[in-house]
Amino acid sequence: MSDPAEYAIDHVSRDAGEQIFVRTGIGDPYRTGVPYPLFLVLLQAYPDLFGADPQAMARRFGFIARDPDPASDDPDVRAGLPVGMHLTTDPLTGVPFVVNACALCHAERLRWPGGEQVIVGLGSKHVRIHAYDAAFVAAARRDDFTIDRLGALAAEAAAARDVPWPAVSRDDLVVGTVAALRDRARRRAALVARTADGPPGRVAPIEAFAVALGEATGTDVAFADDVGWAKVPDVIGFASRVTLSWDGIGEGPMDVLVVEADFAAGVRPAWFWDHPLQGASLGAYLRQPAPRPRFPRPVDAALAARGRALFEDHCERCHGRYGDDGRVVDYDETVVELAVVGTDPARARAATPSFVAAANDPALTRGLTRVAPTGGYVPPVLTNVWTRAPYGHAGQWPSLAVIATPPDQRPTEVVLRLDADYDLDAVGVATRAPGGALGDGEYLATAGPGLGVGGHPFLADLGADAAAVIAYLETL
Repeated sequence: MSDPAEYAIDHVSRDAGEQIFVRTGIGDPYRTGVPYPLFLVLLQAYPDLFGADPQAMARRFGFIARDPDPASDDPDVRAGLPVGMHLTTDPLTGVPFVVNACALCHAERLRWPGGEQVIVGLGSKHVRIHAYDAAFVAAARRDDFTIDRLGALAAEAAAARDVPWPAVSRDDLVVGTVAALRDRARRRAALVARTADGPPGRVAPIEAFAVALGEATGTDVAFADDVGWAKVPDVIGFASRVTLSWDGIGEGPMDVLVVEADFAAGVRPAWFWDHPLQGASLGAYLRQPAPRPRFPRPVDAALAARGRALFEDHCERCHGRYGDDGRVVDYDETVVELAVVGTDPARARAATPSFVAAANDPALTRGLTRVAPTGGYVPPVLTNVWTRAPYGHAGQWPSLAVIATPPDQRPTEVVLRLDADYDLDAVGVATRAPGGALGDGEYLATAGPGLGVGGHPFLADLGADAAAVIAYLETL
């Protein structure tokens, strides 16, 4: 197990947690990373799968791109890696490995008329993490994905970039990486097929965990009939939550739950036990997120005041109470049953009996966590909600205006314009009617299993008063 020095935490701190979230990730690079020379080879040898350079890769998979800066002291910036990708040095060989941090999926460049900002912690609307996973699977299946070819190209790439690639270890690294990626392609074949053509900004977490749980427990973990699509969540409500999923399926100490996503990404359970302060540090950071931008145009104060009263009468019981600064001051996490909320049930039903059994294996959990289906969804904390479209547990509603539309009148097919300025009138992602060729940053959102647009009629039930509630939400 490679254990770079930067993953050693001698005391819990918010700064250490920020480094994990924004830069380094959890670690375990032999399982979650790729040697940098081989990473460069993947771009060079398979540009049709990955893009020819890190910037093209970022555009292909919805990452936040950075241009390389040769003068930077930061090796990640020098290499032009996307936000959330990091070079960590393997102490056993001296070779840098490319690993991923939380910000790869939990950061977004938000644009609105007259401004823009990269917001760390905001769930990405663009990221296509399953497509990125599928690219590795596709590469590993090609006939030219061989030790000899990749080894020769890696040596050339390391020499051209002056990257450490010692002769004593390079053969082992090439052989080990090729074998690991081929094995990964075999193990994740069903997951890749199941998530093919998934919409941006969405993940299938239960399915990804099912693969990891099956491997860890040596059991066959079945998928449900429909994909349990979930929007990449904003982390801003972490301090008020007692679970971290849209349906509240996992219970346990928050500082344990916060690192579990990395288990699905390949981090070995032994790594977590050997680095016990990572979760606590990450939790300390997430409990104090950086300030967010306010709604960027004036809000009608009288309308918002009326909306606040309506919100307190109709919405506060589920979504919490907020102070004048927009921060939540009273929120008790609850699960609203499917029969009440009426939203698409696929995510709430994604955990099969074999999934639950594997997730509760005491040899794996050591009794720290417990998984139990809840049959509903958790209403989110709404601080800074204006930035967080598309809305809903599966990102099924492009704007607050759509949520304020009666469920049977919501569009079931619409083009989302992710690269356009945020729609401040509708408070959400800019959209257009279907038809014509899709432009850059556009995708056709179609209602279907896991992505149904029905349910949550509560804002629409207010009729014309919904506009006042939306005005209040703009102030949070």
